Amino acid sequence: MAGARPEAVNNAPVNHPVTFTSTFHSQAVAGSGDRVYARFANPSWDGFEQLLGQLELATLPALVYSSGMAAIAAALSLVPRGGTLVLPRHSYNGSLSLLAQMEAAGDVVVRPIDITDTAAGIAALQGADALWLESPTNPMLEVAELPVLLAAAAEHGVLSLVDNTFATPLLQRPLGLGADVVVHSVTKSLSGHSDVVLGAAVTSNPQLREKLHAYRTLHGAIASPMDVFLALRGMRTLSVRLERAQSNAQFLAEQLEAHPAVGAV
Repeated sequence: MAGARPEAVNNAPVNHPVTFTSTFHSQAVAGSGDRVYARFANPSWDGFEQLLGQLELATLPALVYSSGMAAIAAALSLVPRGGTLVLPRHSYNGSLSLLAQMEAAGDVVVRPIDITDTAAGIAALQGADALWLESPTNPMLEVAELPVLLAAAAEHGVLSLVDNTFATPLLQRPLGLGADVVVHSVTKSLSGHSDVVLGAAVTSNPQLREKLHAYRTLHGAIASPMDVFLALRGMRTLSVRLERAQSNAQFLAEQLEAHPAVGAV
């Protein structure tokens, strides 16, 4: 089972334990891959990172971060300094606020688009360095033609970054559609119980993952072991929660559509 402890011996725990430590015993030389220090890695992260990586159809484990914004900041750090970033005009407000600061500092040029206009989105890729996508967008719930836009980004040699928080990997898997990096606010549906603040980034590209890992380590954007334990537990019920959420939304939409005081749904 994805995200469970790999040991199959008798009396072995099914779940990953919570490891509260700042340092690890090590006899190894530098660069050997040992944990050494908990800012680099923590066994409490392993199950969650493996599970999310598999759900997103990545060939590598995900990387968990201290918040969704930490994961977003890490992904945006992949954009070349002074590069042009194409993104939906109605993106998540936290992403837009961070990008406004980055643009004011000369770190990026922001090129907003109407994400529902696919032709305009493809045209905006000319001369761009990166494409940021949300589908559905937060909070306007606009839907992008991800396969078309991601294929166009690849054709133009544009780095593609997708915030998959709203859809979750149970409804869409952007890496399988050609995205380079996927990010999540784990705080939302993945964790599902409003008791943790976490983020994650996923990629199948080893070079990009190394950069994302270095960003997490050097910026100290690391997650609490207990929070990751809770998020992994929450992920176990993602499928049933998502099914019920969609069922409730459908019911509400039908009730509103039938109400005489509602003009359109």
